[in-house]
Amino acid sequence: MDAPAISNDVYPPDCTGLPIDGISVPVIADGGVRAKRLNDMLFVPLETDASYVGDILKQCGIVENSATIDDVIAQHPGLRSANDDEHSPSLEPQLIAFRQQYVLVTEKICEPLNTVKTTDELIVVLFDAMRAHSWVLENCSLLHRDISLNNIMVGRNEAGSDGPPVYGMLIDFDCAIDPTMVRMARPEQTGTKPFMSVPNLEGHPEQRTELDDWESLLYVLCWIATFGINDNDRSILAEIHKGNEVPLEIAEWHTSRKMVAIAVKKRLHLDSLNIFTTNISDRFPIPRENSELPDYRSLQSLAVDLYRAMFQHPKVDEKYRGTHKRKDDGILSKRSMYRFGSSKDGGPLPLLKNMTMGPSDSTNNLMKPKVVDPFVLRTEHSAKTKIIKGLKRKFEKHAKLAIGRLAADPLK
Repeated sequence: MDAPAISNDVYPPDCTGLPIDGISVPVIADGGVRAKRLNDMLFVPLETDASYVGDILKQCGIVENSATIDDVIAQHPGLRSANDDEHSPSLEPQLIAFRQQYVLVTEKICEPLNTVKTTDELIVVLFDAMRAHSWVLENCSLLHRDISLNNIMVGRNEAGSDGPPVYGMLIDFDCAIDPTMVRMARPEQTGTKPFMSVPNLEGHPEQRTELDDWESLLYVLCWIATFGINDNDRSILAEIHKGNEVPLEIAEWHTSRKMVAIAVKKRLHLDSLNIFTTNISDRFPIPRENSELPDYRSLQSLAVDLYRAMFQHPKVDEKYRGTHKRKDDGILSKRSMYRFGSSKDGGPLPLLKNMTMGPSDSTNNLMKPKVVDPFVLRTEHSAKTKIIKGLKRKFEKHAKLAIGRLAADPLK
């Protein structure tokens, strides 16, 4: 897979990056790789005077090589020494963070997601966006954390060029973090509510992983496939939905005011394949008597495959599947495992000598089943690795089929 080129927080695939220090890597304007590199270099203990800061800024291409530290401070008022209001170097200068962005727009490079013309274009665009997501995570250690309708854009190739007519672009890395860094005990809740993962909505103490972003991608796909991939389809489906006697379950991902309430609905809608298809994917439009209804069968197939790979993966233990918390009779606390062995008849061995039991240490309490959450269990490395590989493999299969159909008939 070719490395995506990056400019102005935009990630189109299949382009070559620009060289920095002799190494070909992507370049981002005031975001992502470049901002991370600047941040890593700046926020270290400074044992010399403030000219050290100027040298770093020059290395990163922020200022000209001929600039002095006074020039740097004049250009960036947010950069100053801690104990000197006149901005002159001190013995132990510190940094007050500044953030500036300069964007030069020369031509339109992308369009909103609702400008796709066909379901096959949508599949290709979403696939490219997640390719960029994976590349940035693996090569730049940046986790996006806000996969949503407004952060996936559509780029169009020139007529007659090789490849599909469209490609996807992933933008807006304002919520991105380095997942390898030690973070706060309880991660902040970020994202767009209808597309936030269940752990994110519930404010789990566990750190967010790429599984959260893939879960968001599934929600984006289901949302678009329910309400329409573009303005024309949306107007048709809006009239149909008005006459439906059965309300759309997916609408509750948006109408519920509290995040916890949305999480409860998502746990319910995704707990089994039968529930998912009945409440979500079977509500995608498929033309039957109504010939004007758009045909979203390819999106239905993709959604079901992504759901299976994430929530019902066949190669992971059953405890990792589904969405509802449940009791695991096979899990004992470390304390109970220390006190109890395994006798021939399967019962507990006598308590170890010289150990006493407190009021809360009764046999019943020690043997009490542990409640486990599949969302937490799936973040374990071995399970997460299998699930992510499955998601990528399934998505790639559907993208190749979509590209083939576009080559045969771009307007179908």
